[in-house]
Amino acid sequence: MSGQQRIIAIVDDDELVRRALCRLVLSLSFTPVAFASGASFLKALDQTSPSCVLLDFHMPSLNGLDILHELRTRQPMPAVIVITGADEDGVRESCMRAGAAGFLNKPLSRDMLSSAIEAVKCGWRPRPKRFS
Repeated sequence: MSGQQRIIAIVDDDELVRRALCRLVLSLSFTPVAFASGASFLKALDQTSPSCVLLDFHMPSLNGLDILHELRTRQPMPAVIVITGADEDGVRESCMRAGAAGFLNKPLSRDMLSSAIEAVKCGWRPRPKRFS
């Protein structure tokens, strides 16, 4: 990627999950930046500039759908892969309609995460602009 860092933001309120995802992301040769809440992620977004976001759906205060709606107002929108431990009816569809590029159920394996990141390209190739 011609010298540009490949930053993946990890947004999850569970510390153990954040640490595990950081290790997985590092093992895939990406740079993880972890956030314990959606609010802290959004506050740091301009300084962090991730090309990809691993976003927990179930979090207190701002949930994954709230964050997706906020991200849609920003250009360029990073590729977002929503992750959840409780796949409820309609959640996947709601997230995809809100702009998620992917959706995964926990627990995540290294291969599953690698495939998802490759599938959504995480901003390392031109993505079409979104118009609302």
